[in-house]
Amino acid sequence: MPIKKYILLLLCLLSLSATAQDKWTAHWIGLDTSSASNQWVAYTVKAIRSSKQRRVMARIATDSKYMLWINSRLVVREGQLKRGPNPGDTYFDEIDIGPFLEKGENEIIINTWFWGKEGFAHKNSGRNALLFQCEDEAFNSRTSWKARRLPEYYQPDGIQPNYRLAETNVGVDASKAGNIVWQPVSDYGIPPVVPWNQLVKRDIPFFRESGLKNYIGEPVKKGDTLVCRLPYNAQVTPAFKISAPAGIKIQLLTDNYLTAGNPELASVRTEYITREGEQEFETPAWMNGHFVKYVMPAGVKVRSLQYRESGYNTELSGVFHSSDSALNILWKKAQRTLYVNMRDNYFDCPDRERALWWGDVATEIGETFYALDTNANQLSRKAIRNLVDWQAADSSLYSPIPAGNWNRELPQQMLAAIHGMDTYYRYTGDTATMLYVYPALKRYLSLWKIEERGMIIHRKGGWDLPDWGVNIDASLLDNAWYVVAAKVLLTIAELHGDKAYAAQLKKQIEQVILATRKYCRQNDVYRSPDYKGETDDRANAMAVIAGIVPPEEYPEIVRLLKTARHASPYMEKYVLESLFLMQQPEAALERMKSRYQGMIDNEYTTLNELFGDNKGGTNNHAWSGGPLTLLSQYVSGVTPLKPGYSRYLVMPAPGGLSAAGSTHETVKGRITTRFATTSDGVKIELNVLPGTEVFVGIPYKEGQKVLVNDKEAWVSGGYAPRNDVSWIGKNNGYMFFSLTQKGNYIFQSF
Repeated sequence: MPIKKYILLLLCLLSLSATAQDKWTAHWIGLDTSSASNQWVAYTVKAIRSSKQRRVMARIATDSKYMLWINSRLVVREGQLKRGPNPGDTYFDEIDIGPFLEKGENEIIINTWFWGKEGFAHKNSGRNALLFQCEDEAFNSRTSWKARRLPEYYQPDGIQPNYRLAETNVGVDASKAGNIVWQPVSDYGIPPVVPWNQLVKRDIPFFRESGLKNYIGEPVKKGDTLVCRLPYNAQVTPAFKISAPAGIKIQLLTDNYLTAGNPELASVRTEYITREGEQEFETPAWMNGHFVKYVMPAGVKVRSLQYRESGYNTELSGVFHSSDSALNILWKKAQRTLYVNMRDNYFDCPDRERALWWGDVATEIGETFYALDTNANQLSRKAIRNLVDWQAADSSLYSPIPAGNWNRELPQQMLAAIHGMDTYYRYTGDTATMLYVYPALKRYLSLWKIEERGMIIHRKGGWDLPDWGVNIDASLLDNAWYVVAAKVLLTIAELHGDKAYAAQLKKQIEQVILATRKYCRQNDVYRSPDYKGETDDRANAMAVIAGIVPPEEYPEIVRLLKTARHASPYMEKYVLESLFLMQQPEAALERMKSRYQGMIDNEYTTLNELFGDNKGGTNNHAWSGGPLTLLSQYVSGVTPLKPGYSRYLVMPAPGGLSAAGSTHETVKGRITTRFATTSDGVKIELNVLPGTEVFVGIPYKEGQKVLVNDKEAWVSGGYAPRNDVSWIGKNNGYMFFSLTQKGNYIFQSF
């Protein structure tokens, strides 16, 4: 075996082995052999320690969530990931509890919240139980532990969360809380044991959370409801302090509780029944929106209303700015939309579904590299692994996953998912993950067949949905998406050293491209032979991205994209990207502003699911954020040329803007760029990271000079040799240079 291939496979195997825990001595314990839905059970143990140690690692698993206290101190507010890493197994958390343990007697209490139902993002195990394993084996879960049901928690009547959500509503009757007798637990055995099976280590950080915060301004009273404003669309757990007589029912929900006011799309809410006197409460169930609503009947005296913000543990570290305030607002709203759609996994929306639809995820992954810090890469890797680990027996891929009540393939979204994996690889250089997914992707792509003319046979899957909207040329999209996905597989096949499959893919790619050009080009644009609708903007854009459309045919495609408006926000990202690829940044920005103006101008801090009046859609939909990536990648002009930013490009495409710039985190470090047009040229500022090579493209007109850090790099006689800058060449109105020495640089053309 070639040494390079051996090393790559070894990296992959090490990545796999690190996820599984195969030495378990603790036991699964519980109270019931079968568990009711929305069940709350507390578990406890006491043990004596002879000394205090700085580091004591513990592993915890349950279905569905838990809260951990040690010596009356809250250690974990929301533990456990939704099941599962694959259709049968369960995640476990690992945490250092050493800082919370004392010399002498220590008490651990864990409250578990068992949802007990399926969802688009959770596989129900069917049983409430707990597993706790510690380096100090005196704390290991076994029959020395005790448990008790928490009678104050109940299932509220009325509207329930829609079937897409595994989460339940929360009901708490404060008068029923108290000292309930601890009971002996049953022993369900040492892992692996059904129904939890193998245990896989949590592969993303614990969730980020704030302290309790005050709302913006004073509550607005509407009847018996107090409406409190959040600073932006956020994931929150509302809290209150009140004085009240016993028996008053309080409701907590947000403005996003019902999508479009439809009870069939309900999200989660909380009920609280008061006891006598002063009391305080914070719901354990996160919800999201721009406003929190407290339904408080007469008799309740409010002491304070607050909320705790939480979410995926990443910083919103990316920045974009330009001379166009509308684009700045759009970028910022996309960043907020992205963040509110991240937690256990990526979402399409955080209220009615909380589900990993891969058409949305492909867009989200691209945004993270410009909007967030590199912690987000762990969530992208989890999403990628989840997709292939849930591959069906017939080799099809489907999402959302993890899934208990869904298994329908959306074929074109699965090809888009492969495109999203390529984005992840280019920005991270994570070869091990690409090798891990390779067998599954190879099996999946084999399901797509090529007919005798050389075109792709349409694959309906479980849900034939290339996009929302009308005038969808599905066959042309099939061919374009297939070529895009096959090119990704070609890259991975070459990484894997699979020369035979690489050669097969090259042949298939060429065959599909030639057939699509032959049979789909009509009147200078592209339409599949049997398609009867208006010429599809999204399908022509994908044909450009796939490399089906040769450059000499770009002008007619550009003319089409300046007028056709069929794509939803999901596919609009690819329409806009095709304009940038065809070197039409002015047209791209003009269309971007035209299509998104309503979202730019509205009152929300996040982006709508649909263009126009958004009837029936959410106001925080992940697939709408594509402009964030495009503004950073093309307008600011920063993109990796080799996986993991060992070589990257800085080539701004002003598109009529007088200035723009961005800052974002990469696996190599923090990159900042700025450009501004001057009276006689362009000025570009950038930094070069250690261990990287940067290609810089500066807009250039014949006869201009180029200075780098105030020294000539190009003059009328040609390249002016220097040690820190190498000249590459001229192409399409740009002059290209190479930088390898770290530091800050200023390029000027005049």
